[in-house]
Amino acid sequence: MDQDKITEQTAISRAIAGEEQGYLYLLEKYKSFAYSIAVQIVKNEQNAEEVVQDSFIKVFKSIAKFKKLGKFSTWLYKIVYHTSLTSIRGKKNKVEYYADCTDYILELPDNYSNGFEKMLEKDKELYLYKAIQKLEKTERIALTLYYTNQCSIKEIQDITGWKPSTIKTRLFRGRQHLYVELSLLLKNELNDLR
Repeated sequence: MDQDKITEQTAISRAIAGEEQGYLYLLEKYKSFAYSIAVQIVKNEQNAEEVVQDSFIKVFKSIAKFKKLGKFSTWLYKIVYHTSLTSIRGKKNKVEYYADCTDYILELPDNYSNGFEKMLEKDKELYLYKAIQKLEKTERIALTLYYTNQCSIKEIQDITGWKPSTIKTRLFRGRQHLYVELSLLLKNELNDLR
């Protein structure tokens, strides 16, 4: 099945019918978004990968129960969210936190012409990532769902069970706290250069 020519509804119907191509389409389309939610909650790459795998297994086992009234992504993200919460409850004493992100490697192809711009983008992503990790969990989740996964307030409500006013407050406070954390990180970096 050509991934570019299939629609999401067709993939869902094929997955319900047990066709592997339907599963593959949905997995490819949503795995990175699902991972971004999971890693914000469990704070560990390996555990986040397990959460995403467990979530997709749950989704595919119960896909016949999916009501096509809502969006598939909202249903999936809700399962990822709750699977992540269950995971950290079960591993509270075993959760590993990122010490820092100094181990990432930027690999550039030999013919890469604008490597400096790409390096600057990676630096921005790194600082943003570090700042987001310093936020309170609910703010991290709200910002990730809203900005990274482009979920609406209603979709975030469906995923988390939070009231719209709570979501808006967490987004507002999260943006404020993110600004403060980025300012501190960048100030420390500038002081280190002196």
